[in-house]
Amino acid sequence: MAKAPDKPADTDTGAAARDFFTAQALFSNPQLAFLYTDLLVHSPTTVTAARERTETERSTAYKYANELAELGVAAETGDREDGAALWRAEPVVGTWHGAAAFTLSPTVIAVYGASSRDDDLGLFCDRHGTSALAPAVAETLAYCRGEQTRRGVADALGVPAAEGIAVSQAIEGVVAVLAGVDPTLDPDTFEIEVHDRAIADSPYTPADE
Repeated sequence: MAKAPDKPADTDTGAAARDFFTAQALFSNPQLAFLYTDLLVHSPTTVTAARERTETERSTAYKYANELAELGVAAETGDREDGAALWRAEPVVGTWHGAAAFTLSPTVIAVYGASSRDDDLGLFCDRHGTSALAPAVAETLAYCRGEQTRRGVADALGVPAAEGIAVSQAIEGVVAVLAGVDPTLDPDTFEIEVHDRAIADSPYTPADE
């Protein structure tokens, strides 16, 4: 997992434990995951700008920023913009091995965060649980690479076609926003061009806006 700048190296055991608890914290609150994603996409940025983009209350935004700093995934850079401190977030990446390997990435975190703002993703989580988001992201990425169809995504997830199509379209918009900051994504392998409407419908503001 990426670490905040200037943080001393950990032992393997300590790093693994930190990774686990960071993932647990980010997946316990979609609003925290949402703000983290905004900071990551727009780094360096101010908390004020982030709260305006995410429409988060001032006190809540600073509370979440401090939580992210405690987790070691965001920190002030030491520079300022319009009198406010600039913050930089680091991509969170980790793999856990159990019955199957699970890779945590900024895109998976972003999709979880988006579930608090996007009706299709929120309904999908309500019906199938948060754990269903990771395979939904994986199948959507397979679609983007030309390895899967929309209906194939639904079949792989075991959901009705309409639900699978709606969820994959919602995730596709998030993928487009995260493509430049998620080290696990390789846009050069995508054969499907994300429609501008999917990006516009994403709850996240692209980095160039």
